[in-house]
Amino acid sequence: MALAYPAGRGLPLVPDEGGAPDDPLAGVLGRTRLALLRSLDQARTTTGLARRIGISNATASAHASALRAAGLITTTRTGRSVRHTRTALAELLFTSVTADG
Repeated sequence: MALAYPAGRGLPLVPDEGGAPDDPLAGVLGRTRLALLRSLDQARTTTGLARRIGISNATASAHASALRAAGLITTTRTGRSVRHTRTALAELLFTSVTADG
């Protein structure tokens, strides 16, 4: 049995040129976590976040867990649904980067 997959862009991995390469938060958080955090301009479910930024529910959940552990989001469970919101710390990050940059 053989496994085939498309070749990558080579090593070391070359960063994608799309998006805002000079965004300082993307360098720290990563593009997907930053996109998730930016999508929380209002409370959203995990499914809502996944759809909004074009990732799977499992990926959105994993990134939300990392952001929650860092104190950047809070998660509230109601029945089987969870809603994520940005914390004051996350808001401060956005304000600081905008003011400095």
